[in-house]
Amino acid sequence: MAELEVWSWLLWSVAAIVKFVVTPSAMVASGFHGLTTWLTTSVGASIGVWGFWHFGKWWFGWWESIRPSRMDRGKRVFTPGRRRLVRWKNRFGLNGIMMVSGLISVPIATVLAAKYFRHDAWAMWRLMLAFMSWAGLLTALSLLIKFVST
Repeated sequence: MAELEVWSWLLWSVAAIVKFVVTPSAMVASGFHGLTTWLTTSVGASIGVWGFWHFGKWWFGWWESIRPSRMDRGKRVFTPGRRRLVRWKNRFGLNGIMMVSGLISVPIATVLAAKYFRHDAWAMWRLMLAFMSWAGLLTALSLLIKFVST
C-alpha cells in the first residue's frame, strides 16, 4: 500500500485538476487505496472547480467590460464550431457539461460552465458533485480492472 504524505497528496491533487481522467487510474496503479484515491481526486477537482470558476467569472466579466457593445461590433459570425457549442449548450445545459466534465478536464468544463451558467447560484456546487461522481466511477473502474487482471 502506498503512503500518502502531504507533498504526495498535493501533487496528486494538482494532477486531478490538470489530467482528471487519468489520475484515479494512476493512483490505483501506484498502490493507493480506493477511498484515498476517491478523496484525493475529489478534493483536487473541487479545489480546481472553485479556482477556475472564480477566475472564469472574473475573466468573462472583465472581457465584456473592455469590449465594445454588441451593436458597435457588427453582425456576429457563427462558425460551425460555435454552432455546435451553442446547440450543445441549449440542448443539454449545465447537465450536459456535467455529463462530459470528467472527460474534458476540470479547467475546460469549469470555464465553460462559468461562461454560460455563472448566474446560476448552484452551478459551481453541482459541477463539484459531478467531478466527485466521476472520481468515484473512474476509481471503481480502475480497481475493477486491477483486481480482474491480477
